[in-house]
Amino acid sequence: METLNAGANGDPGGKIGTIHDLMETLDHWSAAESDVNHLLLVSFTTLGMPDQQAGVQQALEGAFLTFVHSRGGHVYKLSDLDTAILIKLAEFNRMEAMMDLKVDIMRVIQQHLPEHFSKIDQARLIRPIDLGARLDAAKRFLDAYGDRRRETASDENGERPLNMQDIQKLRDALRKLGPREFGKRYIRSQSAARIVPGKPVQPVMTEYYVGVDLLKQSILRGVDIRGTGNVFNQLTLTFDQALLYCIGAIASDRSKASLNMNVETVFTNAFDHFLHEGGDGGLAGVVIEFRQDNMFQHFSQFQTACELIHKKGGTVAIDNVLPETLGVVNLHRLKVKMAKVMWRGDAEESYLQAKDDIRTMQEGGTVMVLAHVDDGQAVTIGQSLGINLFQGYHVDKLLTAGTVAKGSI
Repeated sequence: METLNAGANGDPGGKIGTIHDLMETLDHWSAAESDVNHLLLVSFTTLGMPDQQAGVQQALEGAFLTFVHSRGGHVYKLSDLDTAILIKLAEFNRMEAMMDLKVDIMRVIQQHLPEHFSKIDQARLIRPIDLGARLDAAKRFLDAYGDRRRETASDENGERPLNMQDIQKLRDALRKLGPREFGKRYIRSQSAARIVPGKPVQPVMTEYYVGVDLLKQSILRGVDIRGTGNVFNQLTLTFDQALLYCIGAIASDRSKASLNMNVETVFTNAFDHFLHEGGDGGLAGVVIEFRQDNMFQHFSQFQTACELIHKKGGTVAIDNVLPETLGVVNLHRLKVKMAKVMWRGDAEESYLQAKDDIRTMQEGGTVMVLAHVDDGQAVTIGQSLGINLFQGYHVDKLLTAGTVAKGSI
């Protein structure tokens, strides 16, 4: 078995295990007999980091090796961009260990790929799973991960970097297919719902977005669309414009639509087209979402965008809000009416510490949504903080099942 363990004489050593080794280990895991109790999933899949740079991979593997050497544990390589670590954690050292690992990883990126440093999504970089409570969830994740890897392996082997010709191909497809057909093929949606104990789960608004996985199966087949810099930025702006041109053809009621876009997109012809498409109603009932990092990056333009959207009757939301940043910016003063707080299973303490900030924001008129909800724990914690709007895959399941909310789901 190719498991990475601490070596002799105080030096890190050993081999890296595979996903199959990890699955076999979990099949035989028991809380009473095992010396590990947590699975840490480290993912760079959405970072845009090149996956064929040996120097970076070696440095990361060295960081993982050092981490488990100092604490005891095992490392498994799931793919060039994803790693799993089995380790023993307790309440007194859990947060410290997670922070140490995060700092080690960020140090490697800063040294080897500084252009990617600002793109690290710290909130999703490390996902902890408590095996004592969620062993089955860990197994299901690995099964699904293995299936996805097998499905995409043939494409990934021949992928090349994104270029401007790919973006032009996407624009050409939009013109050729037209808004209705392009939207039917490549626009996806996900509802945010109100979840109140004792009442049916009620959809409140629907977020529309470009299905990147669908584009990867056709127009952008064989293209690695992860990245940074101007080309990647042009791709995201093209996604925004495609969404704005298509939404009128696919959304039955735009007054309940939520659109996530870049700040720059508000000043494009596509957004102007979307405004005129609304007629006298303007943006009434429409939610325009901006990522928190994009808001800070273009803050002056963001303020102007908020004024325009507010004037046209729309609602501004900030997406990807980290619990640690709640209360840092006065969103009410910026005419922001909604904040989508990103759920992180490893940050329960951060949410509880932000309870007063959440209540203050709600009293000021800011609607709070807990997003990226993938389990019932998120709903339970959110409700304890006074939040009753949720969005994510777990919410999708509840809506599909027509669930009546319990005290905890």
